[in-house]
Amino acid sequence: MPISVNIISAIAIFIFIVSALPQIRRLLVYKTARDISLWMSILIAAGNFLMLARAVMIHDLFFTANYVCQLTLWLAIAVLTVRYQ
Repeated sequence: MPISVNIISAIAIFIFIVSALPQIRRLLVYKTARDISLWMSILIAAGNFLMLARAVMIHDLFFTANYVCQLTLWLAIAVLTVRYQ
């Protein structure tokens, strides 16, 4: 794979992972999930799980790492949403 594709992949992975952190921070600081959709969190986690399975099957290290991190973060958001609702 060309290095430019790896760089773009790494940047995308960073953005996707960082994008979930403000939501987790908000849940932990305010301890309320009033404005958070549990179903959205579950559906995103399910999509990440399926994409993780695909990344593992095609042996793509960048996307395997990405979807492991994303799945973990979105499952955390789902659990915190249930806890604080």
